[in-house]
Amino acid sequence: MLKKIIFSIAIFLYYLNTPLLANWVKFGETDYAIHYIDLSETSSGNRYIYYWVLTDYLEPQKIPTLPEGYSSKKVYKQTDCKRFRTSASQIILYKDQMSEGETLINESYKESNFTTPTFESIGFEELEKICSYIEK
Repeated sequence: MLKKIIFSIAIFLYYLNTPLLANWVKFGETDYAIHYIDLSETSSGNRYIYYWVLTDYLEPQKIPTLPEGYSSKKVYKQTDCKRFRTSASQIILYKDQMSEGETLINESYKESNFTTPTFESIGFEELEKICSYIEK
């Protein structure tokens, strides 16, 4: 019985982390990627907003540490809407688009530097989208 419960919990947690349950909303496009934000999984603390962003690349991206390219990237963000700045808490690179397929890199950061995006950049559009959503 205990094995069934543990198995059920493991399956639930697996599907909780899949893109099938995410509510990806497109917020921007660049020459190299389509950018999405998951508005269904936002949370807020005393000062910050937390949410996932997905970048779906039109062509596989190459970096020296990976023998093969990655086609999508999910980033868990910590954002301060009052000061209009953001920081990455976790970055996950996937072999396939829409955060599917093999996970190639999964890195978490306890402390990350906040940055303020430049006006009219994709990062600026992202912060506008999440901050206006939270203010509703």
